[in-house]
Amino acid sequence: MAKKSGKRTAAAVASAPTLAAPAWPTLRGAADGFRVGYEGLATQGKDMLSALVESNAALSQALERMSLEVVTLVRAAVENAAATGARLVDAKSLEDVVTLQYDFTKGCVGRLIVSGARLSELGLKAASEVYEPLGARRETAIDALKKPLVA
Repeated sequence: MAKKSGKRTAAAVASAPTLAAPAWPTLRGAADGFRVGYEGLATQGKDMLSALVESNAALSQALERMSLEVVTLVRAAVENAAATGARLVDAKSLEDVVTLQYDFTKGCVGRLIVSGARLSELGLKAASEVYEPLGARRETAIDALKKPLVA
């Protein structure tokens, strides 16, 4: 029997079809992708929760300030009403009663306008303080959503 030459064997090996690597991700690559995706999702969840906690704290502080303003307004109104009532008892004529009522009403409306402006200012400040942590988180979330899921 004739011995086959090495050239022929090398040519046969060179002409043998080669298999390409699969185009789909391997199981290990998919698991790594899921792990990275989960870690990113968990981090975003933690960040969002911390932003919500900060926002809630700002809201509670703002509501406390606003409630103190309302209590101050009511206290001043009750004190003014009691003082006006005591003066009405001591009134000598109808003209004194009308003057006292006019002064009382004028004072109440003036305090209402001033306190309303103050409450409005507190409300706007509260809205900006509550939105600030959520707005910062919104920018981060939008940037994360712009990135492709698979690199």
